[in-house]
Amino acid sequence: MIFNRIRLSEKTTNRLGQLKGRTGLTPNILARFALCYSLNDPQTPNPADYDEKGIEINRFTLTGEWDLLIIALLKERCLNDGLDPETELFPQLRAHINRGTFGIFPMIKGLGDLPSLLTHESQGIKIDTRTEKVRDGR
Repeated sequence: MIFNRIRLSEKTTNRLGQLKGRTGLTPNILARFALCYSLNDPQTPNPADYDEKGIEINRFTLTGEWDLLIIALLKERCLNDGLDPETELFPQLRAHINRGTFGIFPMIKGLGDLPSLLTHESQGIKIDTRTEKVRDGR
């Protein structure tokens, strides 16, 4: 599947804006953190949980020089989740970024909190999409 732009949800866009204010990092860098955080979660995200009313990020702005690595990780994750990477890669990319943003949001109060993501073991990001409350499945 070829794609050049990724549109995130409106709620994710708001969270990325707030995280930018807390850390000074741009939404594309924060989205990379969110993607990696979500890929660490053993549960498969549901793309239908997220609208497409938020910001649009250029694929290569998001992935940068790690595009091939990120796509390979997503393909492997799709296969591990029993999904067809040819049809589900893009929806899963969007879902992982959206879900991951909600997962990291309560953990990041400032730039100094980012290293904590490296040692955090996710037991499942549980998001109540009605209230936007996140609970780690511990």
